[in-house]
Amino acid sequence: MVARSPPTNWHELGVRKLRRESWKLTGEQWRCCLGDAWAVAPLGCVVAVVTSRMESSSALPENVKCQMRIFRGGTGSLVTCVPWLVRLDTLLALQWTDSMLLAAIFRNSCVRVLSANGDFMHYFHLFFTEEAAQSYPIDSSLVTLCTWGGGAVYVSKEKACLYVQRGFEGRNCVHFPLGDYSLRISALGVLPHEDWMESVVIVARVDGACHVVMRELLKCRDYEDFQRCATEISHLEGIGFDEVVFCSHVAPGCEETYFALRDSSTNTVASMCYRNGRVYQLWRTVLGTSGDLYVVGSGVVAVVSGDRITFIHGGDDGAQDATSAIVKTHFSAKPVCVSSDVGGGLRVFTASNGEFFKLVSPAAESVLASCASGPASVLLRAYETFQSGDVKACEALRLIRDDVVDATATCVAASLDCWDFDTASTLLDAALFGRSMNSVQVEGEHDAVSSASTSENVSTTGSVDGSVDSAKSKLPSRHTARSSPRGVPGAIGTGVVPSAEDAATAADATDSTSIATTRQDQVGTAGEQHIRGHATALAMIRVAKALQAVPSEICTNPSQLLAFGSRALVSMLASLRFHLLALKVADFLGADKKEVLLHWVHTRVKLGNHMTDEELVEVITKLLDGYAGVVLPYADIAEAAAKEKRETLALALLDRERSTLRKFNSLCSWGELSKAAIVAAEACDTLYAAQLIQEAQSGSKLERVVEISNSNSFVRDVFIKQCNLEGDSDVLQVFLERTDDIVGAGMNAVRRAMEILQPSAAETPEPRPRSAMHQLVTHTAAQANTQSEDCVTWLKYSSDFFRAVIASKSNRNAGVVETAGLWKDCISQQRELLTAQAALERSSPELAKAGLVGRSLVHTVFMLYRLDMGKKAEKLASKFRMPFNQLWRCQLAAAHEVQNINELLRMATDKSAHAQYVMLKNGKEPVDLVLEALLSLGATNAVESVVATLRSPHQQRWRNRLNARLGGTGSPESDNQAQSLFASLSKRIWN
Repeated sequence: MVARSPPTNWHELGVRKLRRESWKLTGEQWRCCLGDAWAVAPLGCVVAVVTSRMESSSALPENVKCQMRIFRGGTGSLVTCVPWLVRLDTLLALQWTDSMLLAAIFRNSCVRVLSANGDFMHYFHLFFTEEAAQSYPIDSSLVTLCTWGGGAVYVSKEKACLYVQRGFEGRNCVHFPLGDYSLRISALGVLPHEDWMESVVIVARVDGACHVVMRELLKCRDYEDFQRCATEISHLEGIGFDEVVFCSHVAPGCEETYFALRDSSTNTVASMCYRNGRVYQLWRTVLGTSGDLYVVGSGVVAVVSGDRITFIHGGDDGAQDATSAIVKTHFSAKPVCVSSDVGGGLRVFTASNGEFFKLVSPAAESVLASCASGPASVLLRAYETFQSGDVKACEALRLIRDDVVDATATCVAASLDCWDFDTASTLLDAALFGRSMNSVQVEGEHDAVSSASTSENVSTTGSVDGSVDSAKSKLPSRHTARSSPRGVPGAIGTGVVPSAEDAATAADATDSTSIATTRQDQVGTAGEQHIRGHATALAMIRVAKALQAVPSEICTNPSQLLAFGSRALVSMLASLRFHLLALKVADFLGADKKEVLLHWVHTRVKLGNHMTDEELVEVITKLLDGYAGVVLPYADIAEAAAKEKRETLALALLDRERSTLRKFNSLCSWGELSKAAIVAAEACDTLYAAQLIQEAQSGSKLERVVEISNSNSFVRDVFIKQCNLEGDSDVLQVFLERTDDIVGAGMNAVRRAMEILQPSAAETPEPRPRSAMHQLVTHTAAQANTQSEDCVTWLKYSSDFFRAVIASKSNRNAGVVETAGLWKDCISQQRELLTAQAALERSSPELAKAGLVGRSLVHTVFMLYRLDMGKKAEKLASKFRMPFNQLWRCQLAAAHEVQNINELLRMATDKSAHAQYVMLKNGKEPVDLVLEALLSLGATNAVESVVATLRSPHQQRWRNRLNARLGGTGSPESDNQAQSLFASLSKRIWN
């Protein structure tokens, strides 16, 4: 078989191969010189360069000290150029974040955050002091700082504290003291993770190194907690390092994370690997040359020094501290920008080229290497032979027919590592060729073996039934059971033993069938996995090819994209404003498109400052047709517009939202409570109104609730109901007054007055502390006032409201005026009654003991009659124009209560009182009521004396009742009739 020519961009690195890909930077303005600050984004999509060398042709103001330029990583074309008013030497760090924002940290602790297109986003100061806006000078000798895509970790030896800044969206810092331990820390590093809390912080000291998971680090409150959480790296005890080298961006598709430690004084480098919560040392050596150190991956590091790049590999993992196992490869290049890339590899930018270095994957080596002779390489050659029309391709597959499944998987894996997309497509086609040919071959073999097995079974059975050697028929039973093949049915059940030759033939057939069946099962179980792997590889190849084209111009390969992740890729493209490309990639890879659409809305609104709100609404809804309201809710679109300070536009977009909950929550989050109240009223949902009231009361107490209630009766009614349920009548009183509900305020004041006189049963007997509203109304904070005085004051206070309604000329509602007049008269009489009751209590200890204040007029008159104060009772009844029926009934009830027979007899014979008594329909005469009272007291003689004065039909009725009572023939109902009747009469009198 003809040997394959080796790829020209593969280079020896010990037993491994190192790939070197190169492309031209055709951008005319691509510049990056020694002394400039730079940062390379993931996948080398863009490169930010901060330089103090100004273009001679550009006319810039004198206060411009340097420029920040952003270039495309694939072509070196200029994206933007932003003038800076600060000197370059004040820049401490330049870092691309995981959300594709550029964070610049300056020596005054200020962090300025810019977009991927150079637009200023926001700024904040790193935490050193409690004042958020106060700068703090950072001395590099006293502060050890480490930045990565997810934030920053730094240690201040002056303050003896460790600080963790999460992200760069604002000041979000956790810190704790370390004491003297901070003086031993020489370097920091972070191994990023997709879950930020699972990131690992590497702490290098003068006497060793340790690592701690971010989740545990944030729980620390002092040095003792840090000691419990941190894990020492056992291989490095007693060895000091002052530099931690790592890749600052997350690679979700990688299970292992590689980093390196270096001691600048001795130039000792240790290559490390973090896997499953443990740190392993791969190799350690002393470098002969110094320079900038970078991690390439798989234990390989690179040293960039001048015009040379040296790649160093330690061989096997077990060869620790073995300098003889260290291998090196040198490349001539003058790099100006170098960065460890996502998923492993080194991205290098020179003055005219962009380059990428990475170890060739074992799968690619086993297929494409010149000396490759494995199953995958044979499969590729067989496919190429098949493509050329040679029928011997199938013969070549027979050599690897037991390994075709593994060979196809190897070809798929090798295609991911290719930068040449034609080669990658050829490898995928070879994998499909091997899979299809293998499935056909296995099915054919299985069918052939099955038919052969069936024929053998038939012939064997015939020979057994025809002639059997007597010697062979006398084999032991245990031998028969052992040699009886599964392919010969009925051999044991019939008691007939097959011959040895027949048994061997059947066993061979069985083995062939078993092998064919196993191979077919292997193909079946690996089929779905192979299809998924092939589809993933094909998708990544197509995406990588699309990224290399305009407009993105990103030079990458499928394996990097697989390590980077589809979600991060789509987010990165959106941040670079390649929204259409990001949507296509999201559709192709099945990623979420919501983030892309929201970023497009942000960008469209930001760039649409010259457009009116109506024009922007039309543009956004037209271009998002099919997405807005379906994939992306209008509430989220409106939220994006609100963040760009276009409130009117946001409200116009929110009007298109169908979900009431989203619309309500958005309005509340923006502080548009009046509009949120309209939504709550339209939904008729009291929970919305209650949440709205809580939002309104959070800062301004009642002012905002009053403002909303003046224009929304639904919220007003819910607030009143809420106050009534909570028993907060004082707050309700203030609310009703401020909303100009005069009638409601008056009625609430009356209710408050009644609460003073009639406290609820659930309240404790101790006097309640008087509220501020109570003190305001009663004009006193002392507890000297009696309940009656307070109640009278509240009634006067409420009467003023109704008087104002009556006197108001603007109120043309006759019903309201009439109601207010009725309330005013009732309150006036109640005040007079309370005053009279208080005066009566003061005039007599017996009345004070009885407690007249706050009781009804009927009860007061009854108590006066009961205590034999008839003149006072008649005077009080005359003052309040008490009807004669009520007055006479009170007198009757009081006489019955004290069992005054003489008074009852007088009332029975008082003809003038009987004449004034007004008979009601179906009611009883006054004399009947008196007789019922006497009868209930057992005064039969008195009843007979009164009955004797009655006229004939009336007298006869009562004589019959008395005769029945005296003769014992009266029913229990007639016996209890008087008591029950009078009991009900008494209730109607004073209750």
